[in-house]
Amino acid sequence: MGIPVANIYYLLCYAWDEFAPRQMANVAAEEFPDTLHLFSHLLLIGLLALHRRGLETGYIPIEEPTSTVRGRILIGPTIRLLTAQPTKVHCAFDEMSADVLSNQILKATLMMLVAEQGLDRQLRAELRHALVLLPGVRDIELNARAFHQVRLHQNNRLYLFLISICRFFYESLEAQDRLGQYRFRDVDRDEKRMRRVFEKFVRNFFSRRQRVFGVRKERLNWLASAIGDSDLKWLPQMETDVTLRSADRTIIIECKYTESLFQNRFFSERLRSAHLYQLCAYLRNLEGGAEPDRQADGILLYPTAGAELDQSYWLHGHRVRIKTVDLNQPTLDSHRESAAVDSPTHSRGMRVAFAGIVGESCPYEIM
Repeated sequence: MGIPVANIYYLLCYAWDEFAPRQMANVAAEEFPDTLHLFSHLLLIGLLALHRRGLETGYIPIEEPTSTVRGRILIGPTIRLLTAQPTKVHCAFDEMSADVLSNQILKATLMMLVAEQGLDRQLRAELRHALVLLPGVRDIELNARAFHQVRLHQNNRLYLFLISICRFFYESLEAQDRLGQYRFRDVDRDEKRMRRVFEKFVRNFFSRRQRVFGVRKERLNWLASAIGDSDLKWLPQMETDVTLRSADRTIIIECKYTESLFQNRFFSERLRSAHLYQLCAYLRNLEGGAEPDRQADGILLYPTAGAELDQSYWLHGHRVRIKTVDLNQPTLDSHRESAAVDSPTHSRGMRVAFAGIVGESCPYEIM
């Protein structure tokens, strides 16, 4: 789709719901050729900041022979130890150390980047040198479980952001022909992944930038009843990408990241029928609820790079809008604008692009 690297960064920050802390808020994303170099640079800056203030530490369980009693004495190992080292006992104790999972993830990501052939030579050398900033931290193999298990304090924004970068790199690995070899695949070349990023971006953007609507991803019930011995469990699940709810309005937004907005039929372009059918199914099944669900609005939202489309219809008594958001506009950029610590601001281009999505008459304002 040809999205500028600064705009991809903007999307990712909202999708992660994590924004760069002050230590790296002045990095100009548009100065980098791709996200590999941008996030490698941010990781390097973050590690230097951690080194200055001190790495995260935690109590690590240790079992070893010792001449002085520490913690608990392990009777079985101590008895076996007496014949060889009668002056020592085998103890189990906790020791404060930087060898915690968060630092292990940082080190494993650094080592992965050092091996990345597509990285600039100077930046690779700086990342290799940064490994000395993690003394005593063990090597681990990155996997999804490590990111699931890592626990960070919500007030530690620097670590939260750096772990988000590490997860981004891990999810960008692409296996090569030789066993154990990987290379970095930029996120904008992975349509399936960008589809998830765009959906999370839209949901978190509305969560942060307005106060009129409650925002969530929502499962809907079928307006259906079983006949005879039939079971409703066989019906597919309906789950919205974004549901906006206020006291007097419900809006269903379906985010469709695709290279083509249209389908060709009999040599003419039409809107994609599957997308429209899906949105209409959601709206029709809301009709069994209370107001304002019965008259809910629907929006098909497409990201584009240069193209524009804005069409509105009444379908089955519901207002439906098909709208594009141009992700190629230069005013959508600026990490320096979008990465404030607690209240991410953004460029005028993004505000204009989103302010009218839910309708000009809505008592709603993008902040």
